[in-house]
Amino acid sequence: MPIVAVIVMTLVFWAIYWFVRMGGIQHMHARAAQRKDEARRARSRESDRTAQLRAVDDPREAAIVLMLLIPRGQDPTPQQVAAIEKKAVDTFEFHSDLLERMTQARFVASRAESFQQATTLFSNLFIKRLTAAERRDLVAMVEDVARLDGPTPAQIEAVTLLKQRLDVAAA
Repeated sequence: MPIVAVIVMTLVFWAIYWFVRMGGIQHMHARAAQRKDEARRARSRESDRTAQLRAVDDPREAAIVLMLLIPRGQDPTPQQVAAIEKKAVDTFEFHSDLLERMTQARFVASRAESFQQATTLFSNLFIKRLTAAERRDLVAMVEDVARLDGPTPAQIEAVTLLKQRLDVAAA
């Protein structure tokens, strides 16, 4: 038993000696600063990744982005793109600037990780700037695009999330 106590006391002595005389405290502070810096860099990368989505301030453009994202996992089919363009012209009245609006929306959609991420970022914009009837119309447009190739379970789940985020009752 005295041998164990001597070994433990020796270890404690060297730990204290390392901490005080050999820079153990500075080493611990440096590790904490490194962890804080890594966390700051991760937040910065996340902010950079979502900057394009957060920059959208027109609910019409955000709606086009959501319609482009609903067939996620694959690019929208030509049929889906045609339907989105038709809705952009008919509903949003993008006549002369349709090409640049669609190009911008495709770029923003390419920056999104998922439909869910875009829905989360755009939901406040939709709630603040659209009436309840317009939000229901938006959900209907997204459902129409999803239905073109038959809605998958992931698309049904995404539309359900959109309804919840926009506070639209299931019809």
